Amino acid sequence: MIYTLIKKTIYGYILLSIMLLFFCISCKNNAKITGNTLFFDTIRIDETQPQPLGNGDSNDYFSCHLSINFTYPNVYNDQDKLQKLQSAFIECVFSMKYAGLSPQQAVDSFRIQYVKDFQCEKFTDKDYDLEDETGFQYHLSLGNKITYNRDNLVSFLVENESFEGGAHGAHSIFGYVINLNTGEYITEDSFAGTNYKKNISDIIIEKIAEEKDINNPEQLEDIGYNNISDIVPNGNFTIDEKGITYYFNEYEIAAYFIGITKVFIPYEELKSFIADDDNPIATLANK
Repeated sequence: MIYTLIKKTIYGYILLSIMLLFFCISCKNNAKITGNTLFFDTIRIDETQPQPLGNGDSNDYFSCHLSINFTYPNVYNDQDKLQKLQSAFIECVFSMKYAGLSPQQAVDSFRIQYVKDFQCEKFTDKDYDLEDETGFQYHLSLGNKITYNRDNLVSFLVENESFEGGAHGAHSIFGYVINLNTGEYITEDSFAGTNYKKNISDIIIEKIAEEKDINNPEQLEDIGYNNISDIVPNGNFTIDEKGITYYFNEYEIAAYFIGITKVFIPYEELKSFIADDDNPIATLANK
């Protein structure tokens, strides 16, 4: 009986030791990626403003539709940095003109200005298909979303879709990454070195060709892309836990019908450029 008790005790210690070892290893691994104390709120607007045709004698109207979905930082453990972050988000979404305002003031001011600009436009029935109520609509859809918020980094995407007459509307996407330690934007040279254009260009071109199911990247020029030598890192990117996504907007590297080109590069393929421990995204690449 004593032998059995000793045996159980030894097994218990062994099991406990294994569990503690596993726990320590897990803690060590998880400690590499930490959550930020940065939290967000969202302001939403979805409204339509009518505008009479011509000089107001007609019963027909154009419509101005504005949709805003603005996500901004509203809680952080450093109030000074929080204000700086809010200004950065406002500037990226609405322009520098509104950066000195609070998030709600920025949204309200932008809305008022947008409607005012619309009301100053001079529309006639020639601009409008009277047989189709949706034949013309002056509209803007503007918003942003967070793609990463960990390890002292926050990344977000700003999307803009608008139509103000003409053959077609316009679409754009802009990505941003901010180092919360410094409050500064992450740039390519900070994670891929001063030779980042040479280091990343070939990867981007190969990814685009792969997405289009093309074996020879030069054949991209046959389907609407510009000279492939002009396809280089453009500073327009976001990050997440898996990699970096680049965005090339309409007309930037290809004809309009190609649309926005998105290029995802896994960290695994960038490790040789971001191995430095002081690199702001080294933790993500080497986890």
